[in-house]
Amino acid sequence: MANIVIVFDSLRGNTKRVVDTMSELFTAAGHAVKAVKAKEVEVADAEAADLLLLGGPTYHKDLMNTMKQVLFKLEKADLKGKPGAAFASFGWSGESLGIVEDTMINLYEMNMVADGIKVKQTPVAAKVKKEVEPFVQKILAAL
Repeated sequence: MANIVIVFDSLRGNTKRVVDTMSELFTAAGHAVKAVKAKEVEVADAEAADLLLLGGPTYHKDLMNTMKQVLFKLEKADLKGKPGAAFASFGWSGESLGIVEDTMINLYEMNMVADGIKVKQTPVAAKVKKEVEPFVQKILAAL
């Protein structure tokens, strides 16, 4: 059983829907999941994770400020070689995924176990699950 930590923020509930779906799928596979809002995350949360997922929405072609603050905060964490993956939600463009992934790869030197995923905002949970499930399966295969 892996200890999976998901750090996220959600502007209109779309990213939270992605996090809830991932959490359900990881839990169903027998893993412990801790989903932490950006403002509440501590360096210790990231360091204690067997797998760290970071993600947030794109807002005006950029990453939300709260997630930017998390990226700066996690510079203090020892994440080198830690398995991880990034995700994002978006309405029009989706640039936040690249910002998070680049930071995880180049600054934190994490071991990315799956290509990041961008999920277009939708209120339909079944559509979110259809997009998120293959991403989660790739991650589970790497654990």
